[in-house]
Amino acid sequence: MAPPPGRSRYDGKRMPLAEYLALPEEKPALEYWNGRVVQKAVPHLNHGTAQGYIVELLGPYSRANGGRVATEVHIWFATARIPGFLVPDVIYYAPGRQRLEGDRALPPTLAVEVRSKDETMAAQRQKCRDMRENGVDVCWLIDPETRTAEVFDGNADAAPVPAGGKLESPHLPGFSLPLDELFSVLD
Repeated sequence: MAPPPGRSRYDGKRMPLAEYLALPEEKPALEYWNGRVVQKAVPHLNHGTAQGYIVELLGPYSRANGGRVATEVHIWFATARIPGFLVPDVIYYAPGRQRLEGDRALPPTLAVEVRSKDETMAAQRQKCRDMRENGVDVCWLIDPETRTAEVFDGNADAAPVPAGGKLESPHLPGFSLPLDELFSVLD
């Protein structure tokens, strides 16, 4: 059976890790989780705008405080029940955080997921939970369509950020992302 238009022929297929690692690079990226290949959704304008704005704010923060910001990096989760790779939309490594094991990127301090129209909130929440359970300190889940955000940090699991609130974490001291500011760039 042929994949839906615009989707990889590997999307949804179960395979061993070695077979996944031999796949050609594709856009949108192919993730590997629980022994299955999952292709990320095609980002729409609001998704890309929100992602870009977050990087814009984290850049000066990382230059002033140390650390590193990146987008669309295959993160190696070696400690998962079935080791795999996920590709958060934005990541930040705090100063001193080990970033690499050989040539594989390790779980970051912060992972940000921006929901695309083709993704469900339930699936994105599970991805944030999986990342937190496997070494990411804090996850922020942002939905540009509903203009909402949720935090996965410490004991917070899908904790909604109130309207007019800010995305903050003790893992990023001094960093604050007001939701009103983030969502205003979408207008």
